[in-house]
Amino acid sequence: MKHRDDLEVIRNIRRYKRKYYTNLLLRGFIWTLACLLAIFLVLAFAEYLANFNSTTRTLLFFGFTGLALVVLYLWVLRPLGYLFSITRPLTDEEAARRIGAHFPEVKDKLINVLQLRQLAVSSPLAAAGMQQKASEISTVHFDAAVDYSSNRQYLRYLLPPLAVLILAAVFLPELLTDSTRRLVSYRQEFRPAAPFQFMLLTENLQAFRNEDFTLQLQFSGTTIPQTAYLVVDNRRLKMQREGELFTYTFPKVQEQKNFYFEAAGFESDSYTLVLADRPDLKGFRVKLQYPDYLGREPAVLDNTGSFQVPEGTNVQWQFFTAATDSLRLRFSKDSIPLKGTPGREQQLQFSKVVSSSQHYTVELKNRWSQNRDAIQYELEVIPDRHPQISLNKFSDTLLYNYLILAGNVSDDYGLTRLQVHYRLTGKNGQEGAFKRTVLPLQRGNTSQTYYYRWQLDSLGIGVGDKLEYFVQVWDNDGVNGAKASRTGVYMLQLPEAREVEDQLSKAEQQNQSQIDENLKQAKQLKDQLKKAEERLRGKNRLDYQDEKILEEIVQERQKLEEALQKLQEQQKLIDEQKKRFNQQDNEKIAEKAEQLRQLMNELLDEETKKLYEELQKLLEEKSNPEELRNVLDKLNRKENNLEKELERTLELFKRMKFENQLDQTIDKLDKLQKEQEELAQKSEEKNPDTEQLQQEQEQLNEEFKELEKQMEELQKLNQDLKSPNSMEDTKPEQQEIKKQQEQSQQELQDGKPKKAGKAQQKAAEQMKKMQQKLQQMQGGMEMESMQENMDNLRDIVDNLVKLSFDQEALMKEFRGVNQSDPRFVALGQQQLKLKDDAVILEDSLRSLAERVFQIRSFVTREVDQMNRFLEESVESIRERKKGTATGKQQFAMTSMNNLALLLDDILQQMQQQMADAMGNPQKGNQKGQMPSMGQMQQQLNERIQKLREGGKSGREVSEELARMAAEQERIREALKEMEEKYGKDGKLPGSEGLQKMMEQTETELVNKRLSRELMERQQQIMTRLLEAEKAVRERELDEERKGETAKEYERQAPRALEDYLKQKEKEVELLRSVPPKLNSFYKEEITNYFKRLEQ
Repeated sequence: MKHRDDLEVIRNIRRYKRKYYTNLLLRGFIWTLACLLAIFLVLAFAEYLANFNSTTRTLLFFGFTGLALVVLYLWVLRPLGYLFSITRPLTDEEAARRIGAHFPEVKDKLINVLQLRQLAVSSPLAAAGMQQKASEISTVHFDAAVDYSSNRQYLRYLLPPLAVLILAAVFLPELLTDSTRRLVSYRQEFRPAAPFQFMLLTENLQAFRNEDFTLQLQFSGTTIPQTAYLVVDNRRLKMQREGELFTYTFPKVQEQKNFYFEAAGFESDSYTLVLADRPDLKGFRVKLQYPDYLGREPAVLDNTGSFQVPEGTNVQWQFFTAATDSLRLRFSKDSIPLKGTPGREQQLQFSKVVSSSQHYTVELKNRWSQNRDAIQYELEVIPDRHPQISLNKFSDTLLYNYLILAGNVSDDYGLTRLQVHYRLTGKNGQEGAFKRTVLPLQRGNTSQTYYYRWQLDSLGIGVGDKLEYFVQVWDNDGVNGAKASRTGVYMLQLPEAREVEDQLSKAEQQNQSQIDENLKQAKQLKDQLKKAEERLRGKNRLDYQDEKILEEIVQERQKLEEALQKLQEQQKLIDEQKKRFNQQDNEKIAEKAEQLRQLMNELLDEETKKLYEELQKLLEEKSNPEELRNVLDKLNRKENNLEKELERTLELFKRMKFENQLDQTIDKLDKLQKEQEELAQKSEEKNPDTEQLQQEQEQLNEEFKELEKQMEELQKLNQDLKSPNSMEDTKPEQQEIKKQQEQSQQELQDGKPKKAGKAQQKAAEQMKKMQQKLQQMQGGMEMESMQENMDNLRDIVDNLVKLSFDQEALMKEFRGVNQSDPRFVALGQQQLKLKDDAVILEDSLRSLAERVFQIRSFVTREVDQMNRFLEESVESIRERKKGTATGKQQFAMTSMNNLALLLDDILQQMQQQMADAMGNPQKGNQKGQMPSMGQMQQQLNERIQKLREGGKSGREVSEELARMAAEQERIREALKEMEEKYGKDGKLPGSEGLQKMMEQTETELVNKRLSRELMERQQQIMTRLLEAEKAVRERELDEERKGETAKEYERQAPRALEDYLKQKEKEVELLRSVPPKLNSFYKEEITNYFKRLEQ
């Protein structure tokens, strides 16, 4: 019980202290609210009325805050600390004094209880006293000493400021809101309230570095100012007005900016323009890995987004970014995200194999925004296109020996193959399979010109055949496989046999007319030369008219040379055409054709050409007319010889044409006879097709009519000859053949093939009879002509030898007489007679030359030279110039000897041909077994050595020396031909100066000087001839080896075609050498332009 009373007193004291501090806290709240509210209202009214600046507001704000903290600490926080024993509260003794002071009945009793309580532990008496005292005051509630209602007296301090606050909140809210906002935002400058409102329309005050930022301001209210200013960093900037809207643009913002607006003396609130970084693409790099088959090095493009690449290229993009969180590559069909690291510069990369053209965009993004401008590029993928090919063709429409294929092939990346595909169709219409030939191609060139000379003879193509061909090219596409392009299929049709005959006939007729025309030109030129020579006779100087006449002569000569050269070319083409189409199977006629062509080639000699050059030079130098007259005299002789040679050529051409026509007629008659026999056999078969037989018989009838026309033409050709041949009359056979053919045709129409077969057989027999008749006539004419020509030639040779001896004897007599001797005149008369005899010989020889093809042009020129020497000797005798006369006689005798030897060789050849024709060839060297020049030279040297050692004299020695000189001249002419044919620049190894040495030997032989130096020279000539022949044989062996491996042909394209191809290639290469950097559209246009050029 005692203990319980004691505890109750302690608890009662604690209740008192708790209530005491609670009352103290309540009072502190009232005082704190009253004090702070009053101060707040005072500050609010002061700010509302005074609009303090930032500094004052800062002082007021922090002063109010400090005061509030002090008051709050004193009146609120401290009581709370006492209440929750955070700080030391009242002790029990202090509480007992305060309680005793409030309750009189307690007074010091409570303090005594507390004091006795401390002594009760050791003193029972004290414990008893404490208990007594405690029981006396146990009925008193100590907490009643604290009265909460006593705080009402402090409300009078709180209610007035609270009432003012409520009234202000109701009637003047801006007093509280604006003042409080300005006081709280003590750093912000607040402007006086304007009669209008600043309305900033730009909601997001966030600018991006290096970009423009535009502010938009609008006013609202009854009064709208006309101008507005932006104040930034104490700078006043006028804003642009657009209607009711005011704008200002910050250019290229680099930093954060604080600003406010000013209008009509009023200022707006302050704003801050925040700076952010937009995602930025600093640069990028594109690496191109081309397909392997292109053979191109990888390429790198810096900051180039639009580009062209071949199909199959591996493209790698490397992007260099700043302030970028992510990057997205958006293609036409897909998009690729690339994740980056925020807030740093970095490199993002992506690779892709492209196969089609497409657009793509690059999108950058960070936490603030995306890239401002769209980054779009075009990726153009160039597919491997088909190769392009063009073809320009030129065929040899005369000989059909070759076909020229030329053109352009191109591809965007490269070419691998170029081939010609061809198919041959025979006359029977049977088509073969396509074959191919590979053409050379430079794989490294994407565009190139090809040229192929196609030798058709290697295909075995003949008359009436058809050749189909096309050219095909392949590219090097390594992605999709090689693609091919080809030209159209072209056809080359060879003419039928009849067409070839017609072409040859027209060409020969044209050549004959050309020879006749050239002959007229030569006669006119000779007449002009004679007139010019007579005009200059006796003149000391040339006048204008003389010069003009001489210039016209030179021009006419040039025209004649051009015409003769054209004639030579045409004759060569005719011979080649006959050989190509087997129109000249007769070897003898072919040999005559070759000899005729050689005659045509020898019409223009170098000596005449040099004389005309000398004439031209004398005209330019205004030389003495006497010199010009001498040149004209020489030219007159040359042109006289040319005229005769042209006459001879024309006659030989006609004769050869007749012989060729006769040979073709016999061949055609033989063919018709065989076809008629075959048709007769078909008619006698069982159940023959009569309609087919009628058509074939009708065709044979037409062919025989054409043969009759050829016979009539043959008669005309024969009559056109100066010495016509005696021809057999074949009219009876022709009439009988026509009769039997018409009868067979009628029998077939009547349906009687058996009887028709008998008539056809009779027609075939008559054809055989007619053919044999013509063959006998041909052989008889040939033998008769050869015999007659041989007899004439033998007489000419004998007369030449006799004339040579007579000239030699006369020359010796001249050497033994004086000019005053009366015999001098008589000897002159003898020389004149020899000259007349030589003219008769010349006429005979020229008449024979019009029938004998073996007589070369240099033979007739030698005749002309002999006559010239004879004339000059006669002229010298008249002028009593014995030395000159004997010299000319010596030259004339040399020419006679040379002619005799040359004609003797021709006579031997004719005898050999006669023997071959009779089936009894003579002994000796046969064709193809003639001795070489070295062997001939060795034989000549041995003959000279024997003659030198033999000691012969007189006429026999003279004849032998003349033959030797002529033999040496033949060897020299053969060497000259060999050098022209095989030599490089007209020379062979070891042949330099060889012809001059031979000429020197000829002179010494004519002059009968057989010295030791001559023999040494002859030995050198033989040695060097053997070296030259060895070089020729080695060259022929090389050519044979080449022919065995591959036959090479000279590129002989028509000049117009070659010039066209070269010019076209130059134009295209010139344009392609400077390619412009254009976009894809214009590049495509340029490509199309090149294609049009190549077409």
